[in-house]
Amino acid sequence: MANQICFRCFKIKGDYEVCPHCGYVENTKAKQAYQLKPGTILRDRYIIGTSIGFGGFGITYKAFDTALSLVVAVKEFYPAGLVNRGDGEVKVGVFSGEKEEEFKRQLERFKKEAQNMAIFSKEKDIINVFDFFEENQTAYTIMEYVDAPLLKTRLREEGRLPVEEAVAYMRAILDALSKIHENGIIHKDISPDNIFLTGPDTIKIFDFGAAKFQGTESERTQVVVVKAGYTPPEQYRSKNAQGAFMDIYAAGAVFYEMLTGEKPMDAPDRAVSDELRKPSEYGIEIEERLERVILKALALRPELRFQSAKQFKDAVARSKKVDLPKEQLQKSRIKRRILAVGSAAVLAVSGTIVLLSQTIFSGRGKLDVSEIEEDEIEVWLSVSTKEEGEKLSQALCESVKRECPQLTLTVRLIDEDEYAKKRLEAIAEANLPEVFCTDGIEAWEYCEELSELLNTMDASSYMYFGDTDGETYELATAAQVAVAYLNEEKALELPEAFESGKLPDRAQLGYADEEGVYERFQSGGEPVFCIAGDLSDLDSVKEVTVEKIPPTDFKVVPVLKDGELLGCLQNCYGVNMFAEDNKKKAGMFVLSQLLSGGVQSAAYMDNEEGIPRNKDVLERYKETKMTTYLAFLKEYRLEDAKILKGDGICEMIREQEGGE
Repeated sequence: MANQICFRCFKIKGDYEVCPHCGYVENTKAKQAYQLKPGTILRDRYIIGTSIGFGGFGITYKAFDTALSLVVAVKEFYPAGLVNRGDGEVKVGVFSGEKEEEFKRQLERFKKEAQNMAIFSKEKDIINVFDFFEENQTAYTIMEYVDAPLLKTRLREEGRLPVEEAVAYMRAILDALSKIHENGIIHKDISPDNIFLTGPDTIKIFDFGAAKFQGTESERTQVVVVKAGYTPPEQYRSKNAQGAFMDIYAAGAVFYEMLTGEKPMDAPDRAVSDELRKPSEYGIEIEERLERVILKALALRPELRFQSAKQFKDAVARSKKVDLPKEQLQKSRIKRRILAVGSAAVLAVSGTIVLLSQTIFSGRGKLDVSEIEEDEIEVWLSVSTKEEGEKLSQALCESVKRECPQLTLTVRLIDEDEYAKKRLEAIAEANLPEVFCTDGIEAWEYCEELSELLNTMDASSYMYFGDTDGETYELATAAQVAVAYLNEEKALELPEAFESGKLPDRAQLGYADEEGVYERFQSGGEPVFCIAGDLSDLDSVKEVTVEKIPPTDFKVVPVLKDGELLGCLQNCYGVNMFAEDNKKKAGMFVLSQLLSGGVQSAAYMDNEEGIPRNKDVLERYKETKMTTYLAFLKEYRLEDAKILKGDGICEMIREQEGGE
């Protein structure tokens, strides 16, 4: 029978060399030498025809089931780089050593894909699986053959779809996703490549090669499958927490492309600078509420997306507006503030001040260290010198090992001048560590909310711990106060302090973050006699004054606001919001250790990098630091400093001086 049928359309062609139905030429070689030759028979039942698709893990052929007289699709497991096969051969050759072990692991995954798909064998919107078997030293999945165009092909040919048609297809896609998710499966590869358009408003989803069952920890270390534009940011790392929200992002990207004709910008690029264009900016007429639905599905943070395909579909169907991600965040913050104010009011009426502390820092929502499972945590520390960084790293590792021995800590020391660049690269690659410094970025875009940690820590043990307002995404490990450095040889008078807004005129004033300011401060030919900065600038001032020959005397005085020290929190750290739940809890615990006595001592006692927030360490800091140049601190209570929000002391002083 085989020599009488066409191996492309599987219609009877008789003895003709060229098929009269589709034009296929008999004895045409396979597209690639390693592909099965058309006419090959598997399991004495399936006649292999031409290949209709191939990639890094397999080859899909059009085939004929002789038992049922039915055209089917046969997917052969053929992982590139792990096997080979000569032209005309049937069996595959598996490479030895580590590649053989990898082949076996991937083979089990291929089998799992068939099992995942078989669950949906009675569904009309998901490709059906009929059979699975091993042969020729590899494996095969027998699937339903669909004679319909791919969404990818349609978009390539037409650019974009009419809004009504795109909406109809989107509803169908979300119906199929609902069934997939209800069976505990995350598809993880929703894209126009894997969607057949079977009718005006019907589809079929296929290719479960990247799919996983929700909650199976073992899958989190598998190879990461990504498709630029469709893959959510959390999927770029195999160890990130996974859920249906990943498919929601991908479905939103498909919807976006159907309407605009363009893929959304890649998630890692959006994480660096989110310049995603609204669909309406492409000149299409679209209801605002529908545009909001798409942008919500494409939220970078998983918790800001729809949490189920049904929610997504309902939002597409109904007329009510949904909140954009930024609006949702703002409402959440307002709600938390209202709850916080309400709780405080109730407690105040009761007259039980002690109860306030107990309510905020204990009870439900606390972080229980005993519940943290064995895990590995990576921390990036921003350090000014290698020596100080190594001391800090050792103290942190010892503290974590002592308090939570089930954790293995890997600490990477990064020079503070290089930190922003390294962090930017990690954001672009979706490769942030579990704990990292957040100075200079919007922490809420990348970090987990820390209420669970704050509920656990004893506020009375730390300075400025009651300054949180609403949601908190970063934890400052130190504080700084504003000071002015005065060149005694240039100064006409040496005041004991400056009030913010009343510093010397700009010709005589420099800021510690300005290039060349220390040289101008020291030079006799320059009018600059005052440098505004913080305590960490003390060493730089010494280098151009007392350490020069001949030396120059200088004085340090505070910059005040309403008679009190002006300060800010600094050296902030957060926990990667895309990490697994256990790693998030572990990351929060590590943050708490950054405020422990040993770590705070290692970080701040031997330098002027910051004022420790741990009150026990702060007492020792006062005894050793409030001498000579910093003696002025004795006149003020560090605990009562006016802590303002900002990117640093210099920026805050500029704002106080009128934005110069």
